[in-house]
Amino acid sequence: MPISPTQLEQESTALAQKLNGTREYKPQPYEAALTGPNVYIFNIFPSSFTVRKGSLGVFIIPECPAGERVSKPLVLDPWPASSYWSVAEDCMKLWHDEGKFVAQDIVHPQIGNDWSYGQNLDDYGVFWTMNKVPTDAEIAAARVKMEAYFRMLLGEATKMETNGDLEKITPHMRLAASYFGEDRPWNKIFKKTAECSFCGLPMKEGIVIHGCGAVYDWPKAIAAGMRTKEQAIAAGAMKEDAPAKSKQSS
Repeated sequence: MPISPTQLEQESTALAQKLNGTREYKPQPYEAALTGPNVYIFNIFPSSFTVRKGSLGVFIIPECPAGERVSKPLVLDPWPASSYWSVAEDCMKLWHDEGKFVAQDIVHPQIGNDWSYGQNLDDYGVFWTMNKVPTDAEIAAARVKMEAYFRMLLGEATKMETNGDLEKITPHMRLAASYFGEDRPWNKIFKKTAECSFCGLPMKEGIVIHGCGAVYDWPKAIAAGMRTKEQAIAAGAMKEDAPAKSKQSS
């Protein structure tokens, strides 16, 4: 006996619910009171992320600058607005979704179910909070997740290296190796170089004496026995101590 359209729709709906799970977001009509606190998304990863969420818009999560603990925040409204086409009313309708759900969907899309996008960004140290300034505990929790993901990447990279599949090494694997300071053959860590102001050749930053003989840190050079105090005085890098005054006996 052929299945009826009603039965087909019911089975289709049941299958969709089974695959998507319980919907967590609660659309709110435009007329509702749209009050509440903002939601903040932070990042401890050295790269920014761009997430497109249809009519909700494009969300850019800033990168975490070198030397900083966390990025500047991406600030979400309490009830971000999205639009959709109502077939029944033959017009565009405006809905507002709770900021917490939108943040959750941006950071960890798989939780968002049927309209999720992309991959889970909490693997890269992205997290959302109601705090305008994230707490130490929130930052630490994000770092634990990121480091666990980095360790997993390095494990995969080790397998590729063992099997000779170095062409499969990803940029994020290289980033993970650099993050943990692992100078692997496939991820050589090059020190930043500067130009010697005397000979013009490249040199590593923070050196004491360059290969040409130029001294950049006389106190360290003297302490290490590589140069003498007399040489520093002769080079004009250090003043000669004034002779001590002799004490006159009364």
